[in-house]
Amino acid sequence: MNLVFWGTRGSLPMNSPDHRLFGGNTPCVSICAGETMIAFDGGSGLVNLGAEILAAGRTEIDICFSHFHADHICGLPFFKPLFNSEMTVRLHSFGPEAANLRDALGIYLQDPIFPMGLADFEADLQFKHHDPNETLSFNELNVTALPIPHPGGAHALKASNGPKNFVYATDTEHSPSDPNQNLIAFMRDADLAVYDCTYDDDEFATRRGWGHSTWQEGLRLADAAKVKKFGIFHHDPERSDEMLLEIEKRAKDMLANSFVTRDFMRMEI
Repeated sequence: MNLVFWGTRGSLPMNSPDHRLFGGNTPCVSICAGETMIAFDGGSGLVNLGAEILAAGRTEIDICFSHFHADHICGLPFFKPLFNSEMTVRLHSFGPEAANLRDALGIYLQDPIFPMGLADFEADLQFKHHDPNETLSFNELNVTALPIPHPGGAHALKASNGPKNFVYATDTEHSPSDPNQNLIAFMRDADLAVYDCTYDDDEFATRRGWGHSTWQEGLRLADAAKVKKFGIFHHDPERSDEMLLEIEKRAKDMLANSFVTRDFMRMEI
């Protein structure tokens, strides 16, 4: 599997001299195996993925969403494949029918929030809503989901190609001294896992109920799950490059196979 991190920031896009090294786009990761490409989430990083898809001459793309908060869907109105009549774009979501991606986008893409709606897209746009226990098959890639704690609900996602797998567990809040055993099992022996590392343990007490976790908790989960490589993901928008470099240094002292994800990072599993 070949991965590209198109967006690794959380909550909102950032652009300043202090956000150059790690980038400021919100979550979007593409996964390729052979000729198959899928993506996880459609944050502002999706815009650059769209340009690559068109340049490569692809005619279809499947995007799986962890949840529907604005930082995970804000790239869709600017995703150029949606304005190409030769493209097929399938949007996948998980969970109870009340949490419906079509409805969420319908609310987001209308007056007075946005000047265009779903009907303005020219691509063959398809919505696919799945039971969390369902395994999705995309030729060489399979995707499974796990519900995780977050306001309004969210899902961790796992992409597998044979024995190789990538776990994407963003936007979740942990309970101190009570590790998420279901998530540890979901991450078990992952070749690569990324996790919601918005905060630091020292900040967490004042941010309870906000729906996010810490980079130290991510390291603890990765260690318990025996993850081969662990990526710190969904950075607080106010985290500067200097701050993230310091976090990466401290993280490596705790778990040598950890690193801080950054926009446009490419990895092979």
